[in-house]
This record gives sequence, C-alpha cells and structure tokens, in this order.
Amino acid sequence: LLISLLENPLAKKYGDFLVNGFSNEDRTATKVRVKTTLDPFSTVGQKWIAAVRDAMAASEVWVSDPSFPGDTTVLGEMHLTGMAQEQMDGAADTFASLPRVIGATLLIVMAVLGSAFRSAVVPLRAVLCLSWMLLVTFGLGVLVYQHGVLQSLGIRPFLTSPDPPAHHAMYWMTPCIAFSILVGLGLDYDIFLMDSVMEHWQEGKDARSAVIAALDQAGTIISAAGIIMFLAFSAMLASTTPMLNQVGFMLCVGVLLDCFVTTKVTIPTLMALVPDNANFWPLEQKTSKRERAFGGQTVFVQRPPPSFRRSLSWSH
Repeated sequence: LLISLLENPLAKKYGDFLVNGFSNEDRTATKVRVKTTLDPFSTVGQKWIAAVRDAMAASEVWVSDPSFPGDTTVLGEMHLTGMAQEQMDGAADTFASLPRVIGATLLIVMAVLGSAFRSAVVPLRAVLCLSWMLLVTFGLGVLVYQHGVLQSLGIRPFLTSPDPPAHHAMYWMTPCIAFSILVGLGLDYDIFLMDSVMEHWQEGKDARSAVIAALDQAGTIISAAGIIMFLAFSAMLASTTPMLNQVGFMLCVGVLLDCFVTTKVTIPTLMALVPDNANFWPLEQKTSKRERAFGGQTVFVQRPPPSFRRSLSWSH
C-alpha cells in the first residue's frame, strides 16, 4: 500500500515539489526555514543573527559510523540567510569600504581645489569645513532618529517606538546617500565664497578685508541658493518612508549649516586666525594690474586672479 501510494503520480509530484522547495538541484544541501518572534531588522534581531551565525560557524554537521566507534564524518556546513541577513551583510560591507570612499573623495577635493586656486591652504581649509559640517549633520541625524530628541513635536517620522534600542535606528543607506550630495553642495557654496575672496585679495586687500568684501558681494547669492535647495529637500521631510525622511532631514540640515554657518562664520573665523599671507600659501599676492609698453605708451592690463571664473570672466 505504501509503495503504491508513493508511486501515485499526484503523490510523486507533491513529493518532488517539497524536495525542490527544501533542497538544491544537486540534492547536496537542505534548507530549513526558521521563524522567530524577533524583528530581524531591529538592533536586537541583528545581534541574534550574529550570535546564531557564530554558533553555526563553531559547529559541524557530522555523522557517526557504527562500524568504527568514535569515527565521524563531516557532512557540511550550516549557513543563515534571508532578507534581513542580506541587508545586514550589505550594510557591513558598505561601512567597511566607507572610510576608503571618504578618504578618496577628500583627496580628490583637495586636488581639484589646489589646482584651481594654486594654493595648499585653501583645500585644507575646505576639507576641514566639510568634515565639520558632515559630523554635525550626521550627529543631529542620530540624535533625532535614534535617540528621539524631537519626538515631543508629535511628528510621525520623528517618533520613536516604545523600545528604541531594539526597534528604532537610522537606515544604513541614509548616511551613504547624503554624504556625496552634501560634499557637492558644500563645495559649491565654498567655491562661490572663496572665488570672490581670492579676487579681492589679488586686488591688494588683506585677507580680512577680502573676506568682508566677498561676503558683501556673494553672501546674498549663497544664502538664496541655500534657501532654494532647502525648500527643494524639505519636501522629503513629508515622506513617511524612513529612508527618504532621514535623507531629506540630513540634506536640509547640511545646506543650512553650510550656507549660514560655514560660509558666514566658520570660514571668516579660520581665515582671521591664520596670518594674512598664509591663508593662500604658497600663492603670493600680486598687484592686479601690470604695465605693458606699446609704441611709447603705457597700457594697464588687468591680471586675472586664480579662480573658477577665470575662463568665463577674464580675457588674456
């Protein structure tokens, strides 16, 4: 009866379906589904996954041979997979390579600014200001979304769950996405200001006077550009999707910091603390006009300062 039941086409088809669902095509591995009461995407769930993986790595699947007491044969290894585990592995790999990405980005920034302004101090100061802005922005993001400092406002994306360490955290892709955008925007506003500072400095002004004149000339433009970007990114704050909301929050904070703190306070303060000529070292200040003699007549030709607008605004 049992043999005839197993040879039944319907039973065989159902049996093959079960076998295919819980093993690979070569029949060399078996899949076991595990359902837990923990949220695998939470902090506690990730700790549980790590603990289970450690225990599985320390164990071996083996079988004893009755003919040879004490002799065992290792059959294989155990692995824990799933969507949460894939997300966890992806986050670990991303954050492992993130320091290299940040280092390469800052080196490229220094190379581009150094080549454009022909100065070693300007790119160093730009990287310092960028690093400060990024640290403050990411720190505020952690305070808001992981520690719930704004949950008293009653805004849904800012609310923490009853058990923050277990259930509330920042999405791992948020800082990775925000980093590149914030670096680009921060450099944009920095170049707006320093281009004008360099122009006034090459006209003969000292560093302090050049910064004041540059703020008077470009400060309004930088503020207007920052407000426009803030309004554009603030639409993401209305999203109930955690990642979009978190990215929007970081971009808004970063833009406001860079436009109204870095360019208005931090850069002028750093330049005031450094000796005048050292702000643009090794570039030397030269008169903005030079004389050329043509047929006994003296003609004054304006000297183009090293800046990003040189190719657009200055003729040779």
